[in-house]
Amino acid sequence: MEASPPDPGRRAPARATIRSVVVAGLGTYRRRFGRVVVAALVVFAPIDLVVTLATEAAKDAAEKADALHVVVWLGSTSVSVAGTTLSLILFAGVIDRIVAVDQQGDDDAPLLTILRGLPTMRLILAGTLATALILAGLILLLVPGFMLMVLFCIVGPIVVIEDQRVWASLRRSARLVWPHFWLTTVVVLVPTMLEEELTASLERFRWYESPLVHLSIDVASTIFVGGLIGVLEVTLAHALIADYRRRTEAAAQRPHPEAAAIL
Repeated sequence: MEASPPDPGRRAPARATIRSVVVAGLGTYRRRFGRVVVAALVVFAPIDLVVTLATEAAKDAAEKADALHVVVWLGSTSVSVAGTTLSLILFAGVIDRIVAVDQQGDDDAPLLTILRGLPTMRLILAGTLATALILAGLILLLVPGFMLMVLFCIVGPIVVIEDQRVWASLRRSARLVWPHFWLTTVVVLVPTMLEEELTASLERFRWYESPLVHLSIDVASTIFVGGLIGVLEVTLAHALIADYRRRTEAAAQRPHPEAAAIL
């Protein structure tokens, strides 16, 4: 299912450029900070709590069983990647309305109303399927996994914006992202990896070893940084959909070579 034609009364989405997407995303994050943080708390906090506890349990198990160290490390890494991917997909779907209100002038609604109107089951299934494919790519060969992370990064907004089914949302996301692969990498994947590296770099400090400190910093980082990444993802999704529509309309208006020859 394709997106419906744009409403003439709405503002145009950001252009499909790094500067345009980042400027529009940062502006929305600043103006709608309170609502974005509340939405991030609802989505990220439970998932991040489970991921953090599972990762800590895996690390303890690895220290007690040297022979299983690699297996346990792989398992904890998989849980971390799965949690990050799934939560970002769900979150991007949740805040699509918030971003559209700020950037395009859509009608606003309370967060609870937005949550009730979401295709929650489709978002969860699409996020789970995307996560499974990404993990398979990372385990079998690192590069395909990172490529899939980029190609599937706007699955959540696609499910909501275009009312797509689960598998169709993955295909649509990949189709929209592929012509703008490096743009998407810079806007979404790089900040995600930097957030992961920042959290990992804290592990060398003794004060970070406290479970309460560790969990508090992880949750706060996920809510504030993950909230910004989610806003950038949704902004990018609207920009890529608009760009695809412009290219499709331009191709339709271009005269066919045979017709041009006759003229």
